Amino acid sequence: MAAGLGCGGTTTPQSAPLIFEGAPAVTVASASGALSVSVWWSPAQPTVGYDAGQLAITDQTGAPVAGATLTVVPWMPAHGHGASVQASITETAPGVYAATPLDFYMSGAWVLRTRIQRAGDSGSESIDDTAQPPIDIP
Repeated sequence: MAAGLGCGGTTTPQSAPLIFEGAPAVTVASASGALSVSVWWSPAQPTVGYDAGQLAITDQTGAPVAGATLTVVPWMPAHGHGASVQASITETAPGVYAATPLDFYMSGAWVLRTRIQRAGDSGSESIDDTAQPPIDIP
């Protein structure tokens, strides 16, 4: 039997090729309504285990929100807990961020608790916002 299954597991996630294709699986407005967050999954239908997400963040004009710092935590609202593995976030193109691994360690309804922060400068406004894209894991 494999160790590390369930809450508090310590198994190291395995790397897999990330493929984000087609239309986004879900698009949600941020808490403030100022941003739009579109999400693709790899694999296209996440399953129990380690998956990855691609988040494209745009402002109200449709412009990419580049240079932001994201925190992404898989959260299971019905159980009141998150995953024990912290996702690494990488900006792969302006306003496009890969989050991996996303530890969906059990079936059910999850959300990605996403915090989006960016310090303002002469060319951009500061941002401190959140979003919670949903995902059902079969």
